[in-house]
Amino acid sequence: MKKIKGILFDFDGVIADSEKLWFSSAISTLKKMNIAYDKSIKQKSTIGIISEHLFQTLITDKKYDLSEIMKTYQQLLKKTFKEHSPMIYPHLKKFIRSTDLKIGIVSNAHENYIINILKKNNLFSYFKGNITSCTGNIPYKPYKDGYVIGSKKLNLKPHEVLVIEDSDVGIEAALKAKVKKVLRHTNNDKNLPVKIKHRVTKLLNYKNFGERFI
Repeated sequence: MKKIKGILFDFDGVIADSEKLWFSSAISTLKKMNIAYDKSIKQKSTIGIISEHLFQTLITDKKYDLSEIMKTYQQLLKKTFKEHSPMIYPHLKKFIRSTDLKIGIVSNAHENYIINILKKNNLFSYFKGNITSCTGNIPYKPYKDGYVIGSKKLNLKPHEVLVIEDSDVGIEAALKAKVKKVLRHTNNDKNLPVKIKHRVTKLLNYKNFGERFI
């Protein structure tokens, strides 16, 4: 991969090892509210989808109040992330602190959540001003808007950036934005779904990442 001028990272499952915390909190929410759900659905098959869609996928009884579920979910998430702050994937901190490339984040997660974890790991200064949260007025992935905006924040065109994602919805968003270079971070295949839609180059881990892909 040549002529890369910047990198846009997804956040959960790409920078922070946090996907399992989101899923386990969703399951705990449904158990707490005594709502039946499909136990055959596994965490890896839900990577990348927004929380509202996650519950719509999990719940078997379609007569439910999503707003009440989300309230309980947010309370449990706050407690979960307070007790279990997700780690940054091995070798990634070193790369972030040493690279000369422009870097940014494009995520379906809320910006305050991202900033909080970055600050806990002394990484916020490397991404300050270049975090794009696909919430509010910015459509969530798989819409392309986040990657179009994220590229502009780096003063680059989408074809000049490398995108690192872990989900099909994220990869689809990048491809729709005309990103030419996309990697799927799989955490040594621990987060690789059984069924995948977009087949792009796998990034098993960040060991010697710069030497291998930049």
